[in-house]
Order: sequence, then structure tokens, then C-alpha cells
Amino acid sequence: MKKLTAMLLVAIFLVFSSGYALAWSPQLQGRPDQFRPGNSRGVFVWRDDNGLHLRTTTHGQMHVFSGVVRTNGRFVDVSGVHKERNDFSQLSADRDTITFRFKTAGEVDGLDFRLGGGDQVEFDLFVDGHRIDTREIYIGRRGWHPRGSDFTLYR
Repeated sequence: MKKLTAMLLVAIFLVFSSGYALAWSPQLQGRPDQFRPGNSRGVFVWRDDNGLHLRTTTHGQMHVFSGVVRTNGRFVDVSGVHKERNDFSQLSADRDTITFRFKTAGEVDGLDFRLGGGDQVEFDLFVDGHRIDTREIYIGRRGWHPRGSDFTLYR
């Protein structure tokens, strides 16, 4: 009986610890409070029940946001948001890399996607051909800023 109880406790521990290991950081949860289309400028990244989201917006002046998003898994359910004729996003054949370029002027452009397998998403972000200032990258509800314009989010 003691062996069965011990095995059951180990199984419960493994289930809960593996579920925790696959959970995204709470810092990523929720649309950034600073995201105000047409009244803020930057790149906004968050997660909710519908997956991961990346948005760009400006105060009205045209800026070109570009970058690469990579994962050690696969991207699924990838879609562009408010893409104008000159905007593009491209998913690689092996579904582990998204390349994008958005001309944004006061409106919103972006990507929605989910992760199929893997435990990380890497971002490498630019504005007007230069690395974006990290003060213009907002992640999760509180809008925290990464240390660099190339950063990785883990689950």
C-alpha cells in the first residue's frame, strides 16, 4: 500500500510540475495597458486564450516595423491583422519562422499565432530599418520592456 501511495504522489507531482513547465509566464498574459491604437507608438506583445499576439501602432506618422519571430516548435494558426497592400508576413516551410514587415501610420498592424510544441519564442524587432528602442516594446498587461530588441519568451 505504501508503494502505491508513493507512486501516486510521484505521478501527481509529475503531472503538476510538467503542466507548470508548459505554462507561459504570467508577465506575458493580457494586452498591454499602453496599447492605444493611433495614440501610442511601438510593438506590443501578449498572450491570451486565443494565443500570442504582436501589434504595431503609431501616433499617425508612418513607420516601418519589421522583424523575425522564431520558435523551437512550430507556429500554427498564423494570421495577419489589418495588413495593407505593402505589408507582408511569411511563414517558413518548416513553420518555425515568421518574417514580417508592416508600414504603420496611426492604425494597427500585427500577427496572431499559436505555438505547436516547443517552449520558446524568439523576437528580433526593428523600426525604420534600425533595432527598435526597448522602451517601445511592451509585453503583457503591465507593458514590461525586454533588455534588447532581440529577446526570447519561454513557457
